[in-house]
Amino acid sequence: MIDAEAKGTLSSRSTTPPAIEKVKPWEKAGIVGSLRRGHRAFQRYVWDDPDKPKEEKWFLFKLDCFLLTSACLGYFSKNLDQSNISNAYVSGMKESLNMHGSELTYASNVFTAGYVVGQMPAVMLATRIRPSVLIPSLEILWSILTFCTSSVTNVSQLYAIRFLVGLCESGYFPVMIYLVSSWYTKGERGKRVALFYCTAALAGMFSGYLQAGAYSGLDGRYGKQGWQWLFIVCGIISLPIAFLGYFFIPDFPETTRAFYITPAEADKQRARLVAEGQKPLGHNPWNRKKFLRIAKQWQFWVLPLGYFFVQSSFPIHQPNFALWLKANGHSVYQRNVWPTGQVAIGVMVQLAAGMISDSPLLRGRRWPVIIVMQVGTLVGVSILAAWSVSNRVKYFAYYISYFSAGVPGPYFAWYSDLIPHDHEMRGFVIAASNMFSYINVIWYTIAVWRTADAPRFHAGFTACAVFGAAMISLTVILQFLQRRDDRKRAADGMTVDDIEAPEAALPRASLAEAATETVKDGVTPQK
Repeated sequence: MIDAEAKGTLSSRSTTPPAIEKVKPWEKAGIVGSLRRGHRAFQRYVWDDPDKPKEEKWFLFKLDCFLLTSACLGYFSKNLDQSNISNAYVSGMKESLNMHGSELTYASNVFTAGYVVGQMPAVMLATRIRPSVLIPSLEILWSILTFCTSSVTNVSQLYAIRFLVGLCESGYFPVMIYLVSSWYTKGERGKRVALFYCTAALAGMFSGYLQAGAYSGLDGRYGKQGWQWLFIVCGIISLPIAFLGYFFIPDFPETTRAFYITPAEADKQRARLVAEGQKPLGHNPWNRKKFLRIAKQWQFWVLPLGYFFVQSSFPIHQPNFALWLKANGHSVYQRNVWPTGQVAIGVMVQLAAGMISDSPLLRGRRWPVIIVMQVGTLVGVSILAAWSVSNRVKYFAYYISYFSAGVPGPYFAWYSDLIPHDHEMRGFVIAASNMFSYINVIWYTIAVWRTADAPRFHAGFTACAVFGAAMISLTVILQFLQRRDDRKRAADGMTVDDIEAPEAALPRASLAEAATETVKDGVTPQK
């Protein structure tokens, strides 16, 4: 006979169905499974790894919707306001203000002066004043000044306003690059910085269409000329974008108060970045000791030089393609439309470089895509420097000469890997790079890109080839220096200084959790 206990055991075995492991859609056989696997592979290479935890994917989605969108819109409006003066000049401003000779160049130079002066102070302020307050306030100021530009009556007023516009706009690029790099990890930031940088090219293209629309549809309305309406429309575009920044910009992970980021998400993000080797935002004063410490490190001297090499390696300083088309008898339409293909190539190459450098293929390594883009430009400018080739080859050379226009995105994304040990220094070097490039491009343009040399520009194309070769060499050196520093930090136990953030933003419990996670990953916080 079978006792009661045995009966119960048999009964339970017979009534409990065997566990069936659920097959995920991309693991299925057949066409549907293949399509799912292909989609996931495409997603992994183009944007983010689909195997990330659900909470992490939701957090990144929110960052993209708010931080990245706000950054791109603001950078678009900044470059729109920066480039509109050239369109206004050829659309009636020259005659209205009785401008002569090189006065347009002088207006550009006073803008550059204001832009250069404000770079480093803006980044320093961003570590002490919330970027969600600083950046939108500057955007509102330059929007108001853009409105004021529509009412200038002489060149002196134009100079004064352009200087102030440059001063207000000076902090946007370095602070936003600094901010975006402080939220995304190594495998996430390349494509996002590239997308941010591409909006500058789109603004330059859009400005021409905007001026054409303002001139044809608004010229003479309410006593305003077409060029005046251009500045008014640009201000109307910029102002609402500025107000969005107060709500969309999340500050730094250590100080965020953004409505779309929970305290738990902020804690996890800080721990994620520290585990990757990035030093959190500290609160040491900007004093003489700090400046000297930054000046003693190779990144402060080498990285700005590299950005100057990048900016000087492709022929952007003169409308060389349009001038060559004009010399060959092409129509006005062709001279205006065909060169936009160069900008389109620069945008596509930059986006592709950001995606590939973030993908599993390169896993956050920037140097291979930088070298490939620089080699493409080097080939193009070398052909144009030689000049004695067929017109078909010249067309090819003009277009591929813009390959290195895609370098800045991956190059600035690399800064977080080259300067992981000092949060504030990273922002300072970003500003120094942009400032150094603007200063040096002034003499570089005057020295080698003389208008009298058009359309041949032998000195200009030769200089591009030299700087392109220099950037390729420097990229190899930077990769060597990064590996050397990584080995040194690994040997020293990778001490992360200033693990604490301002008390109001990072409670003790959160700090302890972040420090615990850091120790687990082999990073020892300093006491």
